[in-house]
Amino acid sequence: MHFLSHYYYELPAKSPLFVAGLGIPDLSPGFSKAYNSVIKNSVLPINTELQQIQAGVLSHYEADKAFHNSPIFMNLLSLTTQAFLTQGLSRERLRLSVISHLAVELMIDRHILIENEQLCNDYYLQINAADENLLSAYFDAYSLEENKRKFLVRFRGFKEGRFLFLFNELDKIVTGLSRIYQNVTQIEFTSDEKRKFFEALNNIDSTIRYSWKEILNEKVYE
Repeated sequence: MHFLSHYYYELPAKSPLFVAGLGIPDLSPGFSKAYNSVIKNSVLPINTELQQIQAGVLSHYEADKAFHNSPIFMNLLSLTTQAFLTQGLSRERLRLSVISHLAVELMIDRHILIENEQLCNDYYLQINAADENLLSAYFDAYSLEENKRKFLVRFRGFKEGRFLFLFNELDKIVTGLSRIYQNVTQIEFTSDEKRKFFEALNNIDSTIRYSWKEILNEKVYE
C-alpha cells in the first residue's frame, strides 16, 4: 500500500502521530530491517504519544500484509504485468513484476485523489500537525539514530513537496515509477519505455478505478 491508501484504510484517522507513524516504514530507508531486529523485540514505549506512533507503524505492516495477500490485488498485479508485456516492455531488462506492484499501489492513490482531493489535503494536514520532536523521540527510544536522520530528511521533503497531488496526471505516475525504480536498481527508464508504461497504465486505469475500493473498504483479509 502507498501513503493515501494507508490513510484511507485507517479512516477515521486516529491522530496526527498515528498518521505519521503509518508513513514511517516507507519514509525511513532500512526501517523494516530495524523493525524486525530491534523494535519487534523491544518493549513498547510507555509514553502514550510514542505509543500512537508505534500503533501507526504496526498498522502499516498489518495493512500491507492484508492488502498484498488479497485476491483482488493479486489479480491487478497480473493484469498490470500483462499490460506491460502487451506494450512490448522487456522482462529481461526490467523487473516487470516489481514495477507492477509499485504501479498498482500508485494507481490506487491516484484514484483516491481523483475521487476525493480533500482527503489528500486532510492527510497532509495530519502529518504537518505531527510533532517532529515526538517523532524523533520514537527513534531515540530504540537508539535508531541513523534511521531517525534518514526519516526526518525524507519526512520534511515529503511534506513540503506534496507530490501526492500530482497523481491525478497519469504521466506523473510513470515519472514516479521511473524515479523509484532508478533509486533502487540504478536503471533509468528510456523515453520509449516511459511511453509504453503510460499506454499500459492508461489501458488498465478504468479497471483499477472500479477495483480499488474492494481492497481498501473490505478488511476481510486481515
